[in-house]
Amino acid sequence: MDLLIALGQTPISLMMANSAWVVPTMQSIHIICVTIASMSVLIICLRVLGVAWQGVSLRQTVARFAPWAWVALILLTLTGIVLIFAEPPREIMALSMWIKMALLAVLIAVAVRFLRLVRNSPAFAAPEVNPDGALRRRAVFTLCLVVAIIFLGRFIAYDALIWGRLSPVGQF
Repeated sequence: MDLLIALGQTPISLMMANSAWVVPTMQSIHIICVTIASMSVLIICLRVLGVAWQGVSLRQTVARFAPWAWVALILLTLTGIVLIFAEPPREIMALSMWIKMALLAVLIAVAVRFLRLVRNSPAFAAPEVNPDGALRRRAVFTLCLVVAIIFLGRFIAYDALIWGRLSPVGQF
């Protein structure tokens, strides 16, 4: 905790925390990127489920929307770092943040595996091919992960209220 407090007292951290525009701007960009990434994943998952983009191959759908998700993820990382530096104890000590990061790691692993499968399987280049049940279940799981990550990101601000004694934030 002392290290986090010291980090919060560095000139750059103080500048970010005391600026009238840094945190709100980073939060706004972060939210926009969450929207872009989650909508890209949603469209791909809906194509896997056969609900959207019928008549377009899964490979084409992925080629169109996956880059948006990856660019948004990079911007999310950058804005997230700024937000952490602006309020290190609140962010780093939040149980919600660590659960969110763990789920994000799972989501990225699932996405990379899915992208390899789509790229390496010639069947997914044909528009009329519908994914099997296992891939559909993975799409539903992916959507659940995205929703959980969004909620956990919002929970960071209310960590002690949500987790009670489980939250390290509530102890300080």
